[in-house]
Amino acid sequence: MRRKVALAAIAALCTGLLALPARGGGAASVRAVWMEYDARYNTFWQQLKKEFEAANPGITVDNVVVPWNEGHDRLVTWIAGNQAPDIAIVGTRWIIEFNKMGVVQPADTLLPKAFIDKFIQPALEARINGRLYGVPVALSARSLYYRTDLVKTPPQTWQELLAAAREASKSPGVYGIGVSGKKFAELTEYVYYLYGNGGDFFVTNPDGSYGRCRVNDAAGVDALRFMVDLVNKDKVTEPNVGENDRGTLQDLFLAGKLAMIETGPWFGGMIQERAKTMPFAVAPMPHNQGKPQQTLLVTDSIIVFKSAKNTDAVVKFLEYAYRDGPRLEFDKDFGMLPTEKSVARDAYFQTAFYKPFIQQLPTAKPWPLTADWSKVEDVMWDAVTAALLNTKSAKAALDGACREIDAARGIK
Repeated sequence: MRRKVALAAIAALCTGLLALPARGGGAASVRAVWMEYDARYNTFWQQLKKEFEAANPGITVDNVVVPWNEGHDRLVTWIAGNQAPDIAIVGTRWIIEFNKMGVVQPADTLLPKAFIDKFIQPALEARINGRLYGVPVALSARSLYYRTDLVKTPPQTWQELLAAAREASKSPGVYGIGVSGKKFAELTEYVYYLYGNGGDFFVTNPDGSYGRCRVNDAAGVDALRFMVDLVNKDKVTEPNVGENDRGTLQDLFLAGKLAMIETGPWFGGMIQERAKTMPFAVAPMPHNQGKPQQTLLVTDSIIVFKSAKNTDAVVKFLEYAYRDGPRLEFDKDFGMLPTEKSVARDAYFQTAFYKPFIQQLPTAKPWPLTADWSKVEDVMWDAVTAALLNTKSAKAALDGACREIDAARGIK
């Protein structure tokens, strides 16, 4: 959830169940807010707290686990009531808003260089004007899942993807590949085709800032046209794409009705739980012929608030939490990819399932880090859906999207 909440309107809410634990008296304390990935999440952090406190008797850790859909507004509420935690997990995009409030401490001045150097470079996406404001705690990328009984050779290019989808569609009751036209929390699958065609959402200015919308250039339009053709010309997707989002596409694959789907590493666990006998494999995201292979990278980050009283204790706790052992356990438990180079080398990530994800990380690309992203994403979803449903051409839909996005961002 990325809604901005007026500070004045919610300051009075900083009471009762929304209050964070008070700071301890004698011992140094670290107050931490963790966004919940699943029911086991609290157990993970409580065990880490117990081990850390035993190893550091002068420091206590107070954990608060919050559902993701409440996390943003809870943090804004605590900030408004001068009750901000010391550290918190946030969606990386939230950092822009919190930094504008002036409440986030730059991570690259607080944490040792050796600590920052542990991370896989593309995962360090929480940069604003050259400064790093958060360190990655959860990392995901997107890959192609395919039925090995229906797709004998994983497609590397769009042209091979189309050929494989056509062939798989000949099997009774099977659609070649899933395409979602229903608005979802992530702009699937357009971003995969955009990045796989060398495209981007914005022009990048010389200073690194984002300029005009550019999804209506050749790379962006061709990416959407390819999707539209999959649906309407080649007819290798499920019918009624406007009724399906990522979740329902995953259900269709699990039910044996899709030969291919583009999604993240968590889906492997879902297959093991719900379709154990299904023969499947994972491959890097296909790209347009002649363009470099590139997939989407998504992170959540840990930030340190400026109001933290015991920064030495915070640094100690983060260094403890980011040891290889706890990080590998976290990734295994919650279906994440490694954020640290040393963990990426662990045997757990060298399997046939994980290798396609890991090999894409050096060139993977994140979402644009911009405060206007929620608006941009809404406009883009409308454009993609209009093109998929044939109410507008790909070019017309993206021209209109760029006009609306530039206007919303104050670019004439």
